[in-house]
Amino acid sequence: MPFNNENDLKDVMLKYSFAKKVLETELSILIDEYEFNNGYNPVEHIKYRIKTMESATKKLAKKNLELTVSNLVRYINDMVGVRIVCSFISDVYKIVDIIKSSKQFIVKNESDYIKNPKDSGYTSYHINILVPVHLFDKTEYIEAEIQIRTVAMDCWASIDHKLRYKLPSTIPEPLEQEMLLRAEEMLDMDKKMDMLNDLLKKYIN
Repeated sequence: MPFNNENDLKDVMLKYSFAKKVLETELSILIDEYEFNNGYNPVEHIKYRIKTMESATKKLAKKNLELTVSNLVRYINDMVGVRIVCSFISDVYKIVDIIKSSKQFIVKNESDYIKNPKDSGYTSYHINILVPVHLFDKTEYIEAEIQIRTVAMDCWASIDHKLRYKLPSTIPEPLEQEMLLRAEEMLDMDKKMDMLNDLLKKYIN
């Protein structure tokens, strides 16, 4: 065990597990209520996870941080993670509004990588929230990261990850440029599909 206090580690991991359960329940209620009120569910699928200790350890090491429980809590902000995949870009922003409407969650920060893609071409909407965990004698707020993206964005993120995993740390510039172009094409297609969806609504409503 790389961490210096095993009991503290077990305690914090238990709280992450509790936060994941609270998050699953609250998001399910919010999305079901939205579907009931609007006759439409903007979600294709949702994946919940708690980051493995192997992954967390590598992330701390990459940041040149000591392997302590306090560093884990302070610097690894996605130990509890949720990925919400939608059909259209407009659905992504519906989900953001749904999350912000919750009386349970506190929004800590958010990053819109759809309007402002990363240099790699990565697109998604990230929102970090604090989830209330009601314990026997107190309430603690546990941080979780929610990534919201379209099917196309999720597909490209998976492909991009697999390609980069095979490559050296410094990617040759011609290949980097080619990957960026493919990411831009995927985003452009997403925007066109959003326009098509808006056009379809005119004939359905």
